[in-house]
Amino acid sequence: MKTRVLSALFPVLLSLPALAAEPVRADLDGDGKPESITVKWDVDQGSFTLQVGSASVRAKTEDPNEGGVEVVDLDSGDKWKDIAITTGQTDSDHRVFLYGFDGKTLKPLGEVHALTEAKGNGIILSDSWMGFWNKREKYVLDRPAWKIRAVPQPLYAVGVECKVKQSFPLVQGRSDKRQVATLAQDSRIQVLAADTSGRPGEEFYLVKSSTGLLGWASRADLEGKTEGLPFAG
Repeated sequence: MKTRVLSALFPVLLSLPALAAEPVRADLDGDGKPESITVKWDVDQGSFTLQVGSASVRAKTEDPNEGGVEVVDLDSGDKWKDIAITTGQTDSDHRVFLYGFDGKTLKPLGEVHALTEAKGNGIILSDSWMGFWNKREKYVLDRPAWKIRAVPQPLYAVGVECKVKQSFPLVQGRSDKRQVATLAQDSRIQVLAADTSGRPGEEFYLVKSSTGLLGWASRADLEGKTEGLPFAG
């Protein structure tokens, strides 16, 4: 096992050097007494163990490599600080494990794909790459329950433009194939939002045509019959 320890960062994120010689002490529970914080990585088992004082918790990871550790102030309106442990070297296996400490025990708050934005207002925004757009999810901290809770969205904002290289229809919806419009070759369209309720890779997209009409298109049509989508990663 290898040990990575935390150093302090201010005001919202407390970032620590990778592989500091001694555990760092930080006040997590707001009692004015700093706790000793260490993380031990078990590459063979694909896990890590977080220890704060005499309390510890172990978690499995998809990527067994050593990750990063930060102390985060998810809600600057309360006395607590929390711990974020980042694992994964690619977007597909990237995860952030969040923990709180109530003075006696470590509390698993939950996991997010990434800590894209955490300004200390109890809200976390987390982005994940979907091939040509970022899916932004929102979580709120429920401190009394020591959990973060996802805020459901009916659709996810996309906001990219592309050019039609092969004509295809826009339809009423995922299960309603009645046509709204047929997109003209060489016209430009706006991909406004995504419905991710289906299986991975089968997202449906709300599209605005060059004539101002709205309808739905499959991922397959967008990938195969347009050009200019910002694919990366």
